[in-house]
Amino acid sequence: MDQLKKLENLARLLDSSFRIPGTSFKMGLDSLIGLIPGIGDTTGGILSTYIIWQAARMGVPRVVLMRMGVNAVFDAILGAIPVIGDIFDITFKANQKNVQLLSNYYQSPRAAVKRDTVSIALIAISIIVVIGLVIWLTVKLLAWLIHAIG
Repeated sequence: MDQLKKLENLARLLDSSFRIPGTSFKMGLDSLIGLIPGIGDTTGGILSTYIIWQAARMGVPRVVLMRMGVNAVFDAILGAIPVIGDIFDITFKANQKNVQLLSNYYQSPRAAVKRDTVSIALIAISIIVVIGLVIWLTVKLLAWLIHAIG
């Protein structure tokens, strides 16, 4: 798997190629370019998408690609938050997680697909629950405001 090795090297470069002086933490180009307002996080997201695109070209099943996409989207959304996002970028390492998902698939395809299917289902259920709670809280808040005004 020459392509897998290339993706591992890219993920390492993006997520953990430099040690932060005085700490045991490593960061990569994704964290560094993420410091540039506006274009940094966009560029990091594009580079993360490249890894997923290569996995798709390698014939990885959709469920594994979806799980990789969740990591990339999560990284992009939280990484865009000033300061907190920069710290998150250093710790989450979405690209290395995605290459690990790819590696897991090649080591044991059935187990990886099963594990990623369960993960996607749990993520979907969590999103539905959170949206439901937001709607419920919004309705409760509106009812309270209407009651307080009237």
